[in-house]
Amino acid sequence: MNASDRTAPPWQGRYVTLDGMRGIAALAVALFHYNISQAPHGYVAVDFFFALSGFVLCRTYLPRWRAGLGTWQFMKQRVVRLYPLFLAGIVITTISSLSNHWTGKGEAISFDRIAASLPFNALMLPSPVTRTLFPTNVPAWSLFFELVANLGLVLVLFRLPRLGLLAIVLAAAWFFAPAVFAHDDGNLGAVWNQVGISMVRTTMSFTAGVLLARLPVKEVRHAGWLGVLCLAAIAAMLLADPAFVPATWYDLACSMILAPALVWLGARVEPSRALAPFAWFLGEVSYAVYAVHWGLMEPMRWFKDDLGFDPVLMGAVYLAACVGLGWLCVRLVDIPMRRRLNVLLHARAKPVPPRALPN
Repeated sequence: MNASDRTAPPWQGRYVTLDGMRGIAALAVALFHYNISQAPHGYVAVDFFFALSGFVLCRTYLPRWRAGLGTWQFMKQRVVRLYPLFLAGIVITTISSLSNHWTGKGEAISFDRIAASLPFNALMLPSPVTRTLFPTNVPAWSLFFELVANLGLVLVLFRLPRLGLLAIVLAAAWFFAPAVFAHDDGNLGAVWNQVGISMVRTTMSFTAGVLLARLPVKEVRHAGWLGVLCLAAIAAMLLADPAFVPATWYDLACSMILAPALVWLGARVEPSRALAPFAWFLGEVSYAVYAVHWGLMEPMRWFKDDLGFDPVLMGAVYLAACVGLGWLCVRLVDIPMRRRLNVLLHARAKPVPPRALPN
């Protein structure tokens, strides 16, 4: 490593716009769960996450797979990447759920349900004994389906031509649209009777991201106003609630068109140099925020609902708390646990150059 490599900022060479968009999307999901009126369509961030993940993983791992990376080796790497923060989220949200019994929230989740579901959820598996797949950390359903999509990527999607990928996207969209109309919105996936449509939703967006990754991408991305516009656009998409568009049509447009379009555009432009550190940081804590925010939701609602604090102010305080807790989980849980898991799983992959994509 030369001197210039040691002094290079950590965001150099990364898709910084995608990092920032991922962070903003994670905050929008958290805000939706905390106070739905402030981010009424925050749940469509999940479709953006799946499309972004498909794009990133295809760009990162397809060359390695073609060079001989096996399914088991790939899945070990993905479990090592996903599990530490997933487990941190389960632990934090379980503690929060238990505390509800002594903070006036009552038995929103009973001790029996927590005890019955925890052995499965701690292994990153949905609970077969509750209606909700992950009752103490409801958003974790998408992390489970992310792992399922990762397996499908290496077993199926890597082997298909672009036309085959397009066919899968269109077929999934064909089944997803009626489910959105039947449900009156696109907030689907967290309970057992929606597992089928959860798989369809995941397949549609994740495969769309893989398809985008198979298209030509500019290697030189200029910083400027288009990158800033992408950051503003993902926030607008998730926070807006246009009265002149029915919720079902809005959600379908976001899931099928806007989310993949923003991934495509975000991969081709960068934000201004002044915003690059901020965008990078949001990307670094985005997964942690998503994994742990549910645990802060009820304690922070006490200030808004019971003490009557200003909802806008408390929304900002809640998001700041999510970012702070997420950053601590990255530093104290994710980094050391991933290092230990790599040792336990005897990861023997040769060192590779610093990644240019978020993983």
